[in-house]
Formats: sequence, structure tokens, C-alpha cells
Amino acid sequence: MIPYNFKNKKSCLSLFLLLLVIILIIAGCGAPREDAAMSEPAMAPDYDTAESAPAPDMEVSRDAMAEERGEGSGLDLSSTTESQHKVIYTGEISMETLDFEDTVSDVTKYVNEIGGYTENSTIEGRRIGDSSRHSRRYASFTFRVPEQRFHSFADQIREFGNVTSESTHGENITERYFDTEARLNSLQVQEERLLSLLEKADSIDDIMRIESELSNIRYQVESLTGTLQKWDNLIQFSTIHMTIREVDEITPDPDDPPGFLSDLQEALQDSILAVVESLKYLITFAIMAIPFIIVFGSIFMLLRKLYQKYIQPRRKFKKKKSTPSDE
Repeated sequence: MIPYNFKNKKSCLSLFLLLLVIILIIAGCGAPREDAAMSEPAMAPDYDTAESAPAPDMEVSRDAMAEERGEGSGLDLSSTTESQHKVIYTGEISMETLDFEDTVSDVTKYVNEIGGYTENSTIEGRRIGDSSRHSRRYASFTFRVPEQRFHSFADQIREFGNVTSESTHGENITERYFDTEARLNSLQVQEERLLSLLEKADSIDDIMRIESELSNIRYQVESLTGTLQKWDNLIQFSTIHMTIREVDEITPDPDDPPGFLSDLQEALQDSILAVVESLKYLITFAIMAIPFIIVFGSIFMLLRKLYQKYIQPRRKFKKKKSTPSDE
């Protein structure tokens, strides 16, 4: 009979040999896989080339889509040149003048000379000599001038009058413009594809679905085209809102305070203007009173004649008649 300890050692040895065989088998199976894995990179180019043959077309399509959306090298907003920026400029100018008619004529003429045009105009009031101080002539204009003449416009028109205020505003729509342009290009590509499908469509249902989609895309194309045309016009021709006001005297420059002689001259001018205004109102009142003088004067003369003809003789007769009786 084999002792118990010897049997236990024998069992452990058998178990150890079994595990060793299993490990050797696993190692032998893994070696070909490692060789295959090491040789796999050399085979990869042929496999990738065979499996992804359409890749060039896909890359071209992606590049086209990127260009349409402004992601290509030409429309990259981060590298957009100054000439590619889309900015809408708007300006406001206030001017006063002593010679209203000449100033209005000179300004509108200058706008036409630089290639601009008058979009809106309004003129109100009367000339200084025809009305009171509170009804001076006032003109309001909306000019559209070429973008390259916008920044020098205010400086050029200073010779026509006194510019009291001016302001400019620029709205950068570069991102929105290129995004809208990319959407338009994408819709136009879809429209061409739908037209191609429409030519190949056989069933009425397919034709109706394609035409419905075409109608929707064409509506969007027209809307985006109109938006781009509007922006192009606002970019190419900047907008200037200008007012021209007629005055008695030009507003002095706050940076150039008047001296003693200037104060005396201004006081003398104010006195002369006050006298002229008083004479003007006096003459106006006299002219307005002439019709009343004629009417009431005629009535007075008529009543006087009637009095002398009828009433005065009777009074004299009564007076003569009453004189003897008193004696």
C-alpha cells in the first residue's frame, strides 16, 4: 500500500505537467498570430487600396462641401483678406447753412458726380425773409454713395456748409454672407440632382415627390438670392442720412471761443436784426390794415355826408325856430 503522502505528491506532479502542456500549446498557437501581426502592416496597403477605392471621390465631395460652406482655403473666415470682408456702412451728417438753396444744390450735385444717387429727400419750411425764425427751411436726404467714397464724403462736403455733427456705423456681415452663399450653392447642387432624378423618374408618385421638393428648393434659392443681392447693394453703395438746416448765423466752433471784438460784432448784428424785424412787422401790420382803413374810412365818409345833408340842416332849423320864442 502506497503511503498517503506519496500519492499526494504524485497527484500534484501530474497536475503540474498538465498545466505545463497547456501553456506550451497556448504559446505555440500564439506564435503564428504574432508572425501574422508582424507581417500585417506590409499587407495593409494592398488591403486598404482594394477596400477603399471610392475614397478619392469621397474626398473630392468633402472638399466641395467645405468650399461651399466657406471652410475651404479661399473662404476661410480666419484668413479672410480685407477686400473679402463684407461690411455695410451707414453714416449720419447734420449741416447748417446761410445759403440754403445753393448748399442743397451743391450737395446733391456732388453726390451725382461721385456715382451716387438720392434715395429719399424732403424739404420743409420757407426762406428766412418769408417767415419767422421758427419756420426756417429744413432738408432731409438719404444718399447712396459708392463704398470707396464713404469715408471721405463728410470731408468733401464741408465746403458747402457748416457740419455740426457726423457719425458712422459699420455692420460686419462677412460670416452671414458666406454662410448664406454656401447654403445657396448647396441648394443649387441639390436642384441639379433633383432635375437629373426627375428625368429618370418613371412613376407619377416619384415625379410628384421630386417636383414638390424642387419647388421647395427653388423657393429657398430665390429667397437666398434676394438676400445676397440686397446685401451686395448695401455693401457697394453705403447709406448716408443727411440733414441741412437754414440759419441766420453759423454756430461758432466750441474749440475757438470768441473774443471781445467778436462779442461786439455779434451784439451789433443782433441789434440790427431786431430793428429789421420790428420794421418788417410794422410794415406788415400797415399793409394788413389798409383794407380795414379803406372800408371803415368809406363808411365814415358816407355817414358824415348823410349827417351834413339831413341831420345838420334840421338841427339848424330847430335852433332858428326856437330863438324868437326865447326872446
